Amino acid sequence: MSSSKDTQEEISNSLNSHPKSRKANTPPIDPCLPIWPPQTKQDISKAPREFEDELHSSGMASALILTPPTSPPPSDADLMSKQEKPAENKTKVAALSLKAKLGLDAWKCGALTKKNTPCTRPIGEGKQDRIISQIESMISLTWFCPELESELDKLVMLVHCHLHDCGNPKDSRIETWITAFPDGNSDSKPVPSIEKQIRKVLGCVSTQCIWTMPNHNRCKLGIGGRKVQNCTKTIDEIVKPEVYLDNADLGGFLKVLETNMYCHLHVKRGPFQYVAVWKLNIFEIREKAASKVVQSIESNAPGCLESQTRAPGTQETRKISVSNNSNLALRNQELPIPRRSRSFSPRFDQDPVAFWPETYDTSAFDIIARGDNLADYASSYELIRSEMAKSLGKNDQGDGFVYLYEVKGNSGFVKLGYTGRSLEARHGEWEFDCDRAVKVLYPDSSVSAIVVPNARRVEALCHAELDHRKIRIYCKGCLKQHIEWFEITPEQAVAVVRKWSKWINTSPYQSPRLRSGGNWTLKEEERQKIGNIDRFMKEISLE
Repeated sequence: MSSSKDTQEEISNSLNSHPKSRKANTPPIDPCLPIWPPQTKQDISKAPREFEDELHSSGMASALILTPPTSPPPSDADLMSKQEKPAENKTKVAALSLKAKLGLDAWKCGALTKKNTPCTRPIGEGKQDRIISQIESMISLTWFCPELESELDKLVMLVHCHLHDCGNPKDSRIETWITAFPDGNSDSKPVPSIEKQIRKVLGCVSTQCIWTMPNHNRCKLGIGGRKVQNCTKTIDEIVKPEVYLDNADLGGFLKVLETNMYCHLHVKRGPFQYVAVWKLNIFEIREKAASKVVQSIESNAPGCLESQTRAPGTQETRKISVSNNSNLALRNQELPIPRRSRSFSPRFDQDPVAFWPETYDTSAFDIIARGDNLADYASSYELIRSEMAKSLGKNDQGDGFVYLYEVKGNSGFVKLGYTGRSLEARHGEWEFDCDRAVKVLYPDSSVSAIVVPNARRVEALCHAELDHRKIRIYCKGCLKQHIEWFEITPEQAVAVVRKWSKWINTSPYQSPRLRSGGNWTLKEEERQKIGNIDRFMKEISLE
């Protein structure tokens, strides 16, 4: 015991007396500090980790530990992990940089709304890891990679909310994101293709008439789904090289385009207002493209290639110098493809209004989302119970019609809705807006249609029961989403509507007793029934 105490005092005295061992105004080291009792330098170097930590915290490490402890040689696994870390960190840094360029740092949807402001709906935490993974897979892509747009399509479906994952919000976001990628050879900003430049000049297709009133306000009438799709088809023709390089065909299609942008009131009012401007802009785009090809290719290699580019107002083809390097031509994407045969011969000697045939759309639905388990009917039970328990507000208390219909080309899908107006009026609106011919399933005719009390609630209960069969589609006629379509047979859909129409006629809701005009509530006996929702659903299905 005495030798240990003496050793401790000697160490303490030597530390306190040495001029370099402590700073001024530093109190002497307490000799009662618990220290390891090694006697020699070699013993101290073998002190355990706990002792080393104590020395650092007490200020004694510099005096006591004269040589660092030995460490075991690194294993192969450690060496491999050190070699992999820089590459892993580099990928993460590149992904974070690309994420910032794409404007995704705030984890918001970010799609442009109708008010031209970014959507502020948050991106769910469950999607964030998938978004990072998708971005990491894209860091090596360039502006001219053929898979870039398809990869951006995957990304936008993860980023955008359900209101903006289709149509123009989706397309315009992808177009913006493309510019965040390099061209693969330099840091210069890539130039959009001729097709994309022409589409930008022509603008986005709208459902609203483009006629401008004397007070400079735009006409508020719609042009209808058929004209909307005619505009889309016309633009798809204009961006083809065989059209935009042919002045006569270009002018003809531009007239067809403007004609289809007017409502029925303004379709034949005065001369064309936009055709001349569109044509001049397209002439400028193709001239700049031809000039760029001449400059870039002549500077690389000699040679001669006859281009299909024609000067505005002439039928002369240009001869430009070009190398035999096909990769260069592909990278520039400015050399128009040779003129090819068309699927039809356009006739512009007739009224542009009659250019496209007057037929309803029969194409397959553009389905954005659909249920993955059509047989899981019980999955909707809680949603049904929740909907039944809601009080009936003013909008739910009105009478109306619950209807079903389908459209040609999409058998197996049924539209289920309600209206407080006549069925003919509602069906006519849908046909005009969406350019789809309605085939009525229920009620059989407007003559036999029976008014349903609380029709809006009946519709909501039908939707709740068929939730697992719901599909979400993008309509190319009205340019909106439709969420009232279900993947179900007409017979099954009719049975559901009749079941809830019959139930609502039993007066399951009661009006408030103290005052009129308030919300109606579900009767107590009905609340008890839905306590066992499985038995309740079986009972009303058998009635």
